[in-house]
Amino acid sequence: MTRTLYLHVGAPKSGTTYVQRILDGNRRRLKDAGVLVVGRHQADRVQAALQVREDPRWSKLPENRKDMWGRLVAEIRAWNGPTAILSYELFSAASAEQAERALADLAGIDVHVVITSRDLARSVPSAWQERLKFGLTVPLEAWEPPPPHARRSEWGWRTTDPAEVADRWGRTLPADHVHLVTVPRSAADPSELWRRFAGACGVGEVAIDVQVPRVNESLGAVGAELLRRVNHHLRPPLDGSRERARWLRDTLAHGVVAKRTDVPLAITDAQYDEAAARAERSIATLAAAGHPVHGDLEDLRATRPEGRFPGDVTDAEVLEAALQTIVDLLILMRERAATSDEDEPGSTSRVRRLARRATAPYVRRTDDSLRQRIAALEAQVAADRVLHQRVAVLHDAVTELLLPADIRDEGVTEAALRAYRRNSL
Repeated sequence: MTRTLYLHVGAPKSGTTYVQRILDGNRRRLKDAGVLVVGRHQADRVQAALQVREDPRWSKLPENRKDMWGRLVAEIRAWNGPTAILSYELFSAASAEQAERALADLAGIDVHVVITSRDLARSVPSAWQERLKFGLTVPLEAWEPPPPHARRSEWGWRTTDPAEVADRWGRTLPADHVHLVTVPRSAADPSELWRRFAGACGVGEVAIDVQVPRVNESLGAVGAELLRRVNHHLRPPLDGSRERARWLRDTLAHGVVAKRTDVPLAITDAQYDEAAARAERSIATLAAAGHPVHGDLEDLRATRPEGRFPGDVTDAEVLEAALQTIVDLLILMRERAATSDEDEPGSTSRVRRLARRATAPYVRRTDDSLRQRIAALEAQVAADRVLHQRVAVLHDAVTELLLPADIRDEGVTEAALRAYRRNSL
């Protein structure tokens, strides 16, 4: 059974996608080192977090997906190695009571909670645009991050302030079992975040391939304003979180708009002042709590992002971006159509792909055999055609020899040929 679990609970927009890509891409190496990456698919972890947080969306899941937290706990307990890592950023939204129940389910395992966090001022535009990808229409300049007591908030101080997350998840744990990993301010060494995370999870000595594709999910000022205006026109069937996640966030925002060259987002004086004050309090609270810090608490201190307000974007810029987005969407849809359902999400598509891979050798062998048989039959038909032509020529020659031209008709000819075969063969 697993002896130690490192439960990475967030925060969102703190390099979690990068960390999870490395974990999932190095499953075999980690397994060989005795480390389990919990959850075969991201959907498993998402649904487990919905269950832990008692999110209303959890009740709408299919029956066989409603106890995903229980299944992940069973996976952890069944692991024969010493260590497991479970990573999903929105565990950070759980209440203290929900966190306590989740930790109780893991009784007997040495659980360490890992929290990743970044410059709190930079988290403000990141949180706003994540809300934007699910239909928000409030301009950035008028938006305020939801306060920590907003229990249903996934994108606000409840999840992005590491002191708040540490307080809720660490109430029943020793201080040294709550680890803070700070996102480096400098991007000069992209793998530094992984080294800090690996150190927190005790896997720093495992040889890991950190060369994973970087995915740009951030929107610039023009792209954000375009998406905000699109949100004003959303209607059914794009009216649920699942539909909007697939089409508004993944297809439009991530698949097209985020790939445009754009100017980063700015924040208002009020937003910056709030982030700066909260960062000061958070740094002081975490330092006093005595939690292990992997990185530097100074990485959390607010710095003002240089950029542009979406409200300053002109109609002409939005129109140009919209036209280019339509073209890029057409290209994207064409590429997806060309690969059929190979890129579509969902268990049905995965089953089809697995079935095709499993049966492909048999299908190829059968196809080759049938093609060879067809070629042989075509050759036989051609040979029979030549023989029939020769018989016809011989028939005409015999007729010329046996019967004068003035008495030939079909009945006489056939009778003469029968007599010839009977008397001469």
